[in-house]
Amino acid sequence: MSMVSASGLGTLLFLIFIGPVIYLLRYLYAEYVVAHKHGEVNVIHASDGREILSSRAYIFALVGYAIGIGNVWRFPYVIASNGGAAAVVAYLICAVCVAWPLFIYELILGQYLRLTFVRAWEAIRPRWLSFGWAQFLLLFIAQSYFSMIITYTLSGSCQEPLPWTGNTTSQEYWQDTILNSFSDLHDKPGGLGPIQWKLALSLLVFWLITFFSVAFGKNILSQITYVTVTMPVVLMIILVIVTTQKPGASAGIQFYIGKFELSELGKLQVWATALGQILFSLSPGFGTAITYSSFVSHKEDVYRAGMIVCVANTAFSLLGGFAVFSIVGYLAEQEGKTVEEVATRSGTGLAFITIAEAMSFFGNAQNVMSVLFYVMLLTLGLDSSYAWTETLVSSVEETLKSKGCHFPTWRVTLALCITMFLFGLVFTTRMGNEVLDVIDMYVGTIFLLAVCFIESIIFNLDFGWKRTKYALQAATFGSKHHPKGRDMFPKFLCRFDFHVAVPVATGLLFTYQIVNVGRTPYGGYPMSLLAWGWTMLALCLVTVLLTIWRSEKSSLPSIKDDSCFKELFDSVNQATLAGSFGEKGENGKNGGQSLPNGEDSEDGKDSEDGEQPVNCPTLDP
Repeated sequence: MSMVSASGLGTLLFLIFIGPVIYLLRYLYAEYVVAHKHGEVNVIHASDGREILSSRAYIFALVGYAIGIGNVWRFPYVIASNGGAAAVVAYLICAVCVAWPLFIYELILGQYLRLTFVRAWEAIRPRWLSFGWAQFLLLFIAQSYFSMIITYTLSGSCQEPLPWTGNTTSQEYWQDTILNSFSDLHDKPGGLGPIQWKLALSLLVFWLITFFSVAFGKNILSQITYVTVTMPVVLMIILVIVTTQKPGASAGIQFYIGKFELSELGKLQVWATALGQILFSLSPGFGTAITYSSFVSHKEDVYRAGMIVCVANTAFSLLGGFAVFSIVGYLAEQEGKTVEEVATRSGTGLAFITIAEAMSFFGNAQNVMSVLFYVMLLTLGLDSSYAWTETLVSSVEETLKSKGCHFPTWRVTLALCITMFLFGLVFTTRMGNEVLDVIDMYVGTIFLLAVCFIESIIFNLDFGWKRTKYALQAATFGSKHHPKGRDMFPKFLCRFDFHVAVPVATGLLFTYQIVNVGRTPYGGYPMSLLAWGWTMLALCLVTVLLTIWRSEKSSLPSIKDDSCFKELFDSVNQATLAGSFGEKGENGKNGGQSLPNGEDSEDGKDSEDGEQPVNCPTLDP
């Protein structure tokens, strides 16, 4: 008979209350020592009333968004099933050449336009409005099933003995107790099966936590994010220190970074999986990077923030790999099997089956280690969930305001949380995990590749490299470290990524994945189940096309008339430019502004005459 574990419960309570205690001490210090009100530096307000995140809050929010449960849930399996170290190399190349650049371009775009992602695409050109809708749909669907994955972390760690030990294996506990899955998907009653009330209740708890974290403004959310970003990092370091000292850990690490097979890099599937992982993990294409950057100062160095986030995301994945493969190596030695056998036998359920099984080998510390591991997964998931929900809420609010409708943030948040909870109930049924797996593949992987490809086309055709570069220079012009404005670095690689690497890689791998799932039924699932994936994918793709027929010009001003670049252009010595590059215009035509570095006006078309330049808001003093 299972009892409550004192060590597991104690660890859980400690992790729950450590955050509030730290904040109480910080508040008392700020109130009585520093003598300013706690939290004022996190969010300030622009002259138009728009909330503006401080640099620290902005970076923490982005780090929390980018470092998610996928860094631990999906990353180790991707590496294990694609040749070990060869997959790590493919992952790093895809990160540097595709995911990192696209993520940073999104940050620059959001800061420049100061619009959430749906209206940002419309501002670039009205025909891309429905692309924004499709991106909203992608985020809505991904958040709905992602919330279910997070709720899987809430079961069993505080029971003694652990419920998946003794006569019940972790595989049986996962399949029969948590999921209550059908034993044979090809021979079962019709439908998805009944809702599992424990999963539904856990899902409700998750959405209540998310609602109360997001509904009351960015200042409250920024306070919560400090804990939910810091805690997983601390817990991961503890896990790495403990697990790497276990017998067999070296064999797991050797498989992770030492088993390099060059031939694996010749397989397109390895690259497709690696790119899919870094895109899902760092999450360009979901609109959150654009939306968050629309809420920072127009002088924020988003390139610096982006590099911090990109490096932190990849570093956490690699660090997590050491912890997971140390546990896998330890388990392999205990069972007398190879590391590859153990690492791949559970599929993407590695964190919930194989790692859970390994916890029983930690003796008296098994409950403590289990709580540490699954609370880490929970906080990782909550960070990303907060960011995605905040993105959806901000987008809806901005769209409603543009139509003259004003609703309190908590009402918009409540409506979205209820809707996603109801849709998420599909994943609490007996076939819910299989539906989740299918939708994750067709929407969270295949359509995400399509979204990133379309984004790169929009950047190239309707936004332009030069506007992207000048937006970054203008934002950092006059800063301490970049008084003349920051340039893209390394310039050649950034431009190659912008024009070639990102569109070619995402377009090619999207096509490959479509052909692959078209030829071979994904996961060996029955067609009735795969219909969920094809339907969702078709719905997203059709949504992209709804406004593609519109022919209106961009609402963006030409580069030389853009008020956001005025300070940058005015700093250029006109006499020097005239002698070196030739004067642009005559007698002050086009505002008397010449472009830096002797560039032409822009690589896209100028806006129509009479259009108003984008306003760069200034903060209240």
